[in-house]
Amino acid sequence: MLWLALHLPLLCLEIHDRGQAGDHVPLGMLDEQRLIAVNPAARDAGVRAGMRPAEAASLCAGLKLIPRDPRAELDALKRLGDWGLQYSARVSLQPPDGLLLEIGGSLRLFGGLEGLLGCIGKSLSDLGYRIRRGIAPTPTAAWLLAQAGSQEPIRDPAQLRRHLAALPAVLLAAERQQREALYGLGLRTVGDCLALPRADLGRRLGGELLHLLERALGERPDPRRGHRPATEFHAELPLPAEARNVEAILFSLRRLLRELCGLLRSRVCGVQELTLRLDHERQPATDIPLTLQGPCRDPEQLLTVARERLARQPLAAAVTAVSLHARYLLPLPANPMELLDTATQRDAQQWRLLAERLDARLGENRVLGLSTRAEHRPERAWQAQRPGTAVAGQAHPHRPLWLLPQPRPLELHRGHPCWNGPLALEASPERIETGWWDGDDISRDYHLARAPDGALLWIYRDRRPPHGWFLHGLFG
Repeated sequence: MLWLALHLPLLCLEIHDRGQAGDHVPLGMLDEQRLIAVNPAARDAGVRAGMRPAEAASLCAGLKLIPRDPRAELDALKRLGDWGLQYSARVSLQPPDGLLLEIGGSLRLFGGLEGLLGCIGKSLSDLGYRIRRGIAPTPTAAWLLAQAGSQEPIRDPAQLRRHLAALPAVLLAAERQQREALYGLGLRTVGDCLALPRADLGRRLGGELLHLLERALGERPDPRRGHRPATEFHAELPLPAEARNVEAILFSLRRLLRELCGLLRSRVCGVQELTLRLDHERQPATDIPLTLQGPCRDPEQLLTVARERLARQPLAAAVTAVSLHARYLLPLPANPMELLDTATQRDAQQWRLLAERLDARLGENRVLGLSTRAEHRPERAWQAQRPGTAVAGQAHPHRPLWLLPQPRPLELHRGHPCWNGPLALEASPERIETGWWDGDDISRDYHLARAPDGALLWIYRDRRPPHGWFLHGLFG
């Protein structure tokens, strides 16, 4: 096995900070009236973690202080667990700010370790998270390496002891009393701890610390609870500064959509309906439905639909938070690889994208397609429907593509119907007699007729008095 540990040391701040492009608003995270994290904009102003609020405010007048929200951190970590399942079938949460992925079985799929790390690093950067990573044969060792910021992968279990020995011993201590005990005993590195007899180490520092060390070295089983992905998606991204234009909203929405699509890829699903919510300071939230022609998990396609929808949705007020909710995740099996990419497939995809953009720009039920329906009366044998909706073909005889809005009476010459001259009937008639149940019944004999100029027409003779002839359709 090979484990990848992802440590997000600024997770508590980034869940509030990643909704803005760049670091324009200085932010600080408060916990028990002390700053525990600051963003680069605040750091440039001289604000540091560990300061009191008054001291930090004196250095940066525009500093925005946010109370820590452990619940929001856990929700964000769970969504990251959903996202991580697209890279590994075994993902485990490491609260409050870590993620563990067993990547030994994924290396070939992503072209080796470097390819996999490149995909994960870029994806997390796109989501707005900064990480430290550690790679080792045991999850505990990988987590210790990630916390220490050690980027060098350890793939050989025999090398674990040597690499872990150089790490700070304080990483083994979960409580302040343990940290003080380590300092009092002069144990500065993990190697110092390994040099002591195990019995003495356990007696002086507690059995849990000793067990942690043994799990890191692979000397004790290190089972991890697997993360189970969510069955629906809901995420909110607060904005550090009010957004008054669509582009600022789209920046935040792009990150939420990438997070959503990570979950969709891990579950092999797509979404067809989304709800985008825009929160305002003193007004009710604005809910904007996003509807597609079919299930999708492409973040850029979803963003295009959202952009068109926002273009015709005037902002009621400045936006303070953006949230996204997808209740139904629909199965979306991967398309089989084609030996040759056909123009038909590309054209179908382009038509679908166009229909979705027009639907978002013009409004629901403004872009429609046509399909047949199970009805013998020709004027009722079609229906309007959303483009892309699959329908079963109807086994009707040969029908013209163009029906007249109203059947047109034909002149008769010596008892034969005429249209720019006498018509020649080319096939035996098709009788349609139906509709008695709704009061709009018909009784007709339809014929294929050839005009003198070669045009093929669809005409019928009404079997009810006065038995006239009518033109109903034209063939191409």
